[in-house]
Amino acid sequence: MVKVGNDVTIRWGRALQEFRSSRGMTQSALGRALGVGGTAISNLERGVRRPSHENLQLLDSTLETGGKLKRLWTELNQSGHLAWLGRLSELEQEAVSIQEFQNQLIPSLLQTEQYALMVMKAISPWLPIERVKEGARIRCERGERFLERSSPFMVAVVSEAVLSGPVDDRVVMREQLEHLVSVAAEGRISLQVVQPGGHPGLVGPFKVLTPQAGPAVIYTESAYKGQFVDDAAVVAEFRLRFGHIQAEADKPSASLDRVREVLEGLKDD
Repeated sequence: MVKVGNDVTIRWGRALQEFRSSRGMTQSALGRALGVGGTAISNLERGVRRPSHENLQLLDSTLETGGKLKRLWTELNQSGHLAWLGRLSELEQEAVSIQEFQNQLIPSLLQTEQYALMVMKAISPWLPIERVKEGARIRCERGERFLERSSPFMVAVVSEAVLSGPVDDRVVMREQLEHLVSVAAEGRISLQVVQPGGHPGLVGPFKVLTPQAGPAVIYTESAYKGQFVDDAAVVAEFRLRFGHIQAEADKPSASLDRVREVLEGLKDD
């Protein structure tokens, strides 16, 4: 009988596989470094075997992850872990393209840790600061994993209001906009700015995630949790919605100039 892993071990195993591949190591080579066979690494990556405490430390050390595998294992095993957030991360990593509209915040994959921290503090001021910091760190690690890969291609359309709020710390906003310019200038991320107003983006922020195989998925977020929809009619409607918003937005070159203009204003004051 073939063993099947649970949701936690499968998600952690996929992360292990990504780190190993990014380091150019085979399963056999990683197994030798840990003193085990390549089959043991295969079992970990397929989620049919749980990593021991010692293996977590050795894997992080060998793959030079900065402790990310151990932290991810802890997060996935914590009571009340948001399973939808794990699914979102997987879809973001596996997609061929991401189309995202944001009228409130910088897209989460492009946020700096300090920006994410201030946003989360504003949204949930009653939470312990350590929990808020942990949430910001997790969000930024999602962004780091996304930016380290060569795909997917991302088209992000943001309302101009996003460039000047909601964070009122000028140093944090400067750092955030500098990061936005940097990643957009590399070419893999197309950034467009749209003026606030009567366009289909009034429905709120959303993402269209298109995988290499299988149906596209719409992701929307509420105050409670994220929602995924893969109904073909709904996907078609949101793609049409995104197209209309994009048509009203400035071109990528003009949008990048607008971000730089806002950034210069923050530097001058």
